[in-house]
Amino acid sequence: MQNCLISILICFCLSACNGQDENNLEIKSKVSYPKDTSKTMQSVEGIVYFSTDQGMNWKNASSGLPQKISVGLGGVAVSETTLGVATKQYGIYFYNFSDSVWVSVPTANEVIESNIGALAIFKNTIYVGTQQKGIFCSNDHGKTWSPQNKGLENQTIRRFVEFKNSLYVCTNDGFYSLNENSRVWQLGYGNTSLQVNGATCFRGNFIIGTNKGVYKKDKNNWVNILPNHSIHNISSDETELYAMTYDELLLSSKDGITWNSIQDGLPENLYTFNVLNENNTLFAGQWNGVYSKTKFSNTWISSSNGIPEKFAATNLKSIHGILVITTSERKLKAEK
Repeated sequence: MQNCLISILICFCLSACNGQDENNLEIKSKVSYPKDTSKTMQSVEGIVYFSTDQGMNWKNASSGLPQKISVGLGGVAVSETTLGVATKQYGIYFYNFSDSVWVSVPTANEVIESNIGALAIFKNTIYVGTQQKGIFCSNDHGKTWSPQNKGLENQTIRRFVEFKNSLYVCTNDGFYSLNENSRVWQLGYGNTSLQVNGATCFRGNFIIGTNKGVYKKDKNNWVNILPNHSIHNISSDETELYAMTYDELLLSSKDGITWNSIQDGLPENLYTFNVLNENNTLFAGQWNGVYSKTKFSNTWISSSNGIPEKFAATNLKSIHGILVITTSERKLKAEK
């Protein structure tokens, strides 16, 4: 079964991830492959769902994934050609669109044992963020893995983000950018008590969402533009900035100084994980599915047809017009 899975892996020419410091030794053995999941039980609900019609309908797209897995926040990544997911138990999978199946990428045991969270596919290199040992990367489709932590002061990784052909990472003590020449992470802003949970670029300025509010980079200074709020994620499009607090979804359509609630239609006491603008329709991943609205509407409506009840849409991405959501854990339904 292992040889069969390996033979259908998508062929990618993965580059970069070299020039590591002397402590960043390659991990060349002890890679993990999933157990035989060819006999998928009918009672298993999906952990990944696709929509090809702007969120009107969703279909289970979990074929090839093990029966019981979990995916952390930021555990889905897209590139121009690739959709990937990071599972805590079995490592990385890429989606084969031709066969409509997820295919395992060999993942070193040390990576898995470090509690996998975030995932990025940047310039044909796989980057995995963990909760315990920082970042690992592979430029040969998982055959070898190397730590990529030089410059990081904290090795609890929250999310990866990509802006203008550069890679950034959010950690428990700041916001870093990757210097590709030196392979060193450089601190953009942070301190030991600043947990950065998300980042975006709005109207040419970096914006980070933290446990102490929203910070905007104005020239060489960082200014808190939404103090007294704990932000677990932040996103933007060309005209609007979205701050996801733990009790309300906030919008700024000017400069990030003036904020308004856009909670109407969303469940009370349940926070939003992600906001995505797809073809001028906004989508919000919530604890109980997906909601949508146009920019001209004041109220969100449920857009969860085909999604199981109580499906927490913890990750929300788009690739080639396909909306992709995952929940945190794939479970077996209770037997009747």
